[in-house]
Amino acid sequence: MRLMMLLLALLAATPAAAQQPEWRTAPEYDVLLAPFDIAPDPIRIPANRPVKLRFVNQGQATYSFSARDLFGAARIRPRDADFVGPDGHFRLGPGERRTIALVVPPGRYRARSANLLHRLLGMTGTIVAE
Repeated sequence: MRLMMLLLALLAATPAAAQQPEWRTAPEYDVLLAPFDIAPDPIRIPANRPVKLRFVNQGQATYSFSARDLFGAARIRPRDADFVGPDGHFRLGPGERRTIALVVPPGRYRARSANLLHRLLGMTGTIVAE
């Protein structure tokens, strides 16, 4: 009877484990933050699959990246979730890099600087998950 209970418990746990994304093998995509630019534009990533977005600040100033709808809809790797604020933005210092792993549903998502002046000067972009 105990063996049967153990087998049933293992079978019940298997689908949950199978649904966990395989973060280690996720492809990486660079997102470059430069003076008044987010590149590439658009950023194309596969939908419903784990991906890693590697953000690189190429400028001499601190830049912010905001994508509220993207981060709100995505399932973010637990260790990266604290880096992204509740309003879907974060900051990178000069030369700083940060990788965020996530699974994004299909759609088009707006990306921009949280700084109004930087947005007006062109620091905007689109992320397309397809």
